[in-house]
Amino acid sequence: MSLLGIDIGTTGCKAVAFSLHGIPLAGSYRDYEIVSEKEGHAVLNSYDIWNKVLEIIKDVALQTSEDPVQALSVSSIGEAMVPVTRDRKILGNSILGSDQRGTEFLELLESSYTPEDVYRITGDLPGTFQSMSKLAWIRKYQSVLYQETDYFLSWADLICYILGGKPVSNHSLSGRTLLFDIHNCSWSDELLSLLDLDKFKFATPHPSGCFLGMVRENLAKKLHLGNKVAIVSGGHDQCCAALGSGLRSDSKAAMYGIGTYICIVPVFSKMPDSHTMYRNKLHIEHHVVPGSYISFIYNQSGGALVKWFRNTFSSAGESISGTGHDSYSTLFSEIPGIPGDIIVLPLFGATGPPDFLNGSRGCLAGLSLSHTRGDILRAILEGISFYVRDCFEKLGNPFFDTHHFVATGGGSVSDSWLQITADILGKPVIRNKVTEASSLGAAIIAGMGSKLFTSFDEAMDSMVHMEVQMIPDKLNKDFYEEKYQRYKRLNELIKINHT
Repeated sequence: MSLLGIDIGTTGCKAVAFSLHGIPLAGSYRDYEIVSEKEGHAVLNSYDIWNKVLEIIKDVALQTSEDPVQALSVSSIGEAMVPVTRDRKILGNSILGSDQRGTEFLELLESSYTPEDVYRITGDLPGTFQSMSKLAWIRKYQSVLYQETDYFLSWADLICYILGGKPVSNHSLSGRTLLFDIHNCSWSDELLSLLDLDKFKFATPHPSGCFLGMVRENLAKKLHLGNKVAIVSGGHDQCCAALGSGLRSDSKAAMYGIGTYICIVPVFSKMPDSHTMYRNKLHIEHHVVPGSYISFIYNQSGGALVKWFRNTFSSAGESISGTGHDSYSTLFSEIPGIPGDIIVLPLFGATGPPDFLNGSRGCLAGLSLSHTRGDILRAILEGISFYVRDCFEKLGNPFFDTHHFVATGGGSVSDSWLQITADILGKPVIRNKVTEASSLGAAIIAGMGSKLFTSFDEAMDSMVHMEVQMIPDKLNKDFYEEKYQRYKRLNELIKINHT
């Protein structure tokens, strides 16, 4: 038997079947584009994504006939929601958090509540990226769509629902709406009322890991699945990735996600102190492991910055005729073994707490004619780690006392990147055998919901396995300490000039 983890991302979806020992048995991936019909708009074609989800499930099912899928769950991006009817019909596209529509409704919220009031209810700071402003915009400007919609569901909940599960809203993704009472695990009547949103259009909140039903018979046949494949409620991709990294609550470890964004995620066994979290502009979110919580810091200049570097500095032959993997491999092979003196401020995109920079500009400083593109790439990786270290120092606990990190995502396959991270942060960095931790986390949830494991700890023990651990190189400690101080001085100078 196998467990299927489905992951719905911003630009692609994947499905991976795992054995009960965490061994990937089969996988499939499809990409898609963000649609932007007007400036400031960013949506996903819901119909296209659903059809591609069917394709990847079928691909995996055909490859696992000897280890048939017994249960599935779904990990997905936050904020984006999909309008759907009770008979499981998708009604429209999904507005992403980066979409700029609905700012007037944020202003309405802030005219009635202080940010601290909103945080007290939701565990989050008000912003346009959450679902709230987009849903209020649909209610006002797409009233027919709003009226015809029976449920607005996150992607993880939508996939489970259309496959045959009952309609629910898992706690982790409910917390990305700015409409969820994080303490009572219910939709906030006062916030919904303020924005004239109907509570009945939001599915009942449930913890992750709940059994929702079986894949519908006609779909199971179409997808070459068995007759009794359990559907289990999933969660936010960052939560699923933390689970798939093997993080236990309060283990002094944190996930170090190296994808399009850099994202650092600790796990707490109880709700952290809200006053401390609010002061540091850190949100609080229900984890996919019921009874525990997460928060995170992030920077868009992670894998996205490395991709920009590849596209800009690779030759035509590498970037066009070579595969993405080959061109990255070529560039990373050119990274020198010792650190250099170029400094990069990785502020090329949006950042999260504590500064929440948007529209900032990055910087490459200290270039000379003798430098190579390998030197520049190493400086980019160093700059990303300097940014994270600076955040830790500003935020203190719960990040600064982390004992070690577990790296996930595409960038974690690079030993060079992990070693640089370990050296600058002064903490060991672990890479597990499965680095696509969101899919693995979803599969673990599927195993829990179908009662193949008695606890999440047992499931992680069985399915998560370490591959390598990078220890900080003491020979680089003094050099990086001095370079970090230069990084901070340059950062302050750039801030003054921007002001």
